[in-house]
Amino acid sequence: MACEGEEERREPRKGPTTYTLSFAGIIAVAGLAASGVATYNSIQNDIASLKRGELYQERTNDRLSEEMKAMRVEHRESLHQFNDKLDRLIEQWPNRRR
Repeated sequence: MACEGEEERREPRKGPTTYTLSFAGIIAVAGLAASGVATYNSIQNDIASLKRGELYQERTNDRLSEEMKAMRVEHRESLHQFNDKLDRLIEQWPNRRR
């Protein structure tokens, strides 16, 4: 049988206390939450950048389409004028031979 003095003497616990474990858990969860928020913000910024790039590309395509239409009209007019001049030259050609 053990003496009364021996029963009162307990050996100190080894390892972290429950308080330390719960505090470390809270810190870990907070770190994960902060990481999740940072990742979410990063993804939202990437999506916004892609949308801006897409909008810029659409505007550029629209502008280029308008420029191409204008160039086609100019080209068509130039070809029409060139054909008119060629027609006049062809009409005058037989007159010079006679």
